[in-house]
Amino acid sequence: MNFSVLADRHTKWQDILVIGKSIERDGRKYHILGMTLSDETNLYVMEPYNKQEPLRRKGIRNHRRMLKEHEKRSCCYLHCSDFYLGGERLQVQGGMSGSLEYASKDYGTIQLFLDMMSAGWVVPQWLKDMDWDCLQLVTLHIAAMEKLPGYSPEMPVTITHRPDSIPHILEKTVTLNVGKSRSFCFTDAYGDNVQCYVNNVTLIDVWKTTEEELNDPKLTKKFSPEQLEEVRKHSYDALAQCCPKGMCYIGIEYECSKNYDLIFYSRQYLNACPETHQGSSQFLLMRLKPNKETGLHGLPLNGRVIDTPVPPDTTKIPAELFQYCERINEWSETVS
Repeated sequence: MNFSVLADRHTKWQDILVIGKSIERDGRKYHILGMTLSDETNLYVMEPYNKQEPLRRKGIRNHRRMLKEHEKRSCCYLHCSDFYLGGERLQVQGGMSGSLEYASKDYGTIQLFLDMMSAGWVVPQWLKDMDWDCLQLVTLHIAAMEKLPGYSPEMPVTITHRPDSIPHILEKTVTLNVGKSRSFCFTDAYGDNVQCYVNNVTLIDVWKTTEEELNDPKLTKKFSPEQLEEVRKHSYDALAQCCPKGMCYIGIEYECSKNYDLIFYSRQYLNACPETHQGSSQFLLMRLKPNKETGLHGLPLNGRVIDTPVPPDTTKIPAELFQYCERINEWSETVS
């Protein structure tokens, strides 16, 4: 430890605002701490944090196991779009969150809490004795402001949450046949019977698709010949690692009686162990967009790609509807 570290962590606020409102929802408590203004405008929310214990299970760690072990971190306010203090809108432009487990050595966080106390923040009774291991701090970046808004404790705080989705593991075996349709149903988390229609299964030549995209005239206007050649090389290198030339991906067009996104995987992929790739293949996370909005059964038509390489003469794919994602529309809550 030296003074340069301390100097780097020290922040002199141009303005500081205490909000100090607690929220209780679904048996969990949250606390809107307040705002600071320096080089940027930030709003702070404290949330419960579920620490994951290290997994020491025996056996082969394949994709199936990894997907099932992966637990989405519960972070309720990181993805909000707007906060309203009374009638004044605070537009969220991004944010970050992190556990307070090691914050006792983070002098910037300690300074924030102490300065909030100096500005009048009273730690609520329920929060006073809570271990920091059980908390996370969400820092939301607010659109630039010259000064912080006026605020008084009687003002309502309204929060707009962006659309989101809730994943539900299903692991339903589904055999897909290229060029053929089929239907099946499952019972969802609410006990409802959900009807699904697979209207078509196709094989996608991803090398041909990538080549067509790279030859798009729009790219020649956007990149110089040298830049375009670099993009081309990067794309083909990444593609070679994921899908050898001559192999195909699997495209699925489907309808669902409820507003769910269906996530299919091949059983081959689920039961295989992860491989290490040297390059980046992020651009290959393909989405299949159907030409029509409505399917044969009058329901919204959706598309999904199973990015497991298969030979071009494949006719049958042992697969699973591994999970479905429940869509959550934008919604708002008001804290008095």
